[in-house]
Amino acid sequence: MKWIKTIIIGVLATFSMDLVMNSVMYMFEFAPTNLHPSAALLYNLNIDQPFLASFLHYCYGTLWAIVFVYANDEKYTLRKAILLAGVLWVFMMLVYSPVIGWGFLGIGNAVLLDTNHPLYISTIPGYIALTFVLHIIYGLVLGLLTSRYLKKQSVVPTLTAKVS
Repeated sequence: MKWIKTIIIGVLATFSMDLVMNSVMYMFEFAPTNLHPSAALLYNLNIDQPFLASFLHYCYGTLWAIVFVYANDEKYTLRKAILLAGVLWVFMMLVYSPVIGWGFLGIGNAVLLDTNHPLYISTIPGYIALTFVLHIIYGLVLGLLTSRYLKKQSVVPTLTAKVS
């Protein structure tokens, strides 16, 4: 049952990132990139499959939820989850973004591309800030849900006396 709950929590934490990202893009008409990072990675591999990009994103978020749950041995805290999210953001900025072609912290030639190019970044500070906030939201949801729904259930045996 713990596996199933962990998978659901990972999906919900990842969904929370997507919900906030899509809300910001819709309400403020602001998107620092033309493609979601997962879609950008697939674009570089010449794979144009939006469903696969979303699937990979949710698998990645769920994988890290599983790592978080099993690495913390039922000592889940909001602080630990936010710390994990911060580490994942640093990984994104220093490893994943350069692999995509966006450069360290999004500082690369992507801002020089045509505004219609899939890998175009409109604003480096916006990219850094939005991805950071989204990762913190992931950590908040992960921490809140794990600490609430995966706490160890203590079973207290009841003593019953037989009356004859």
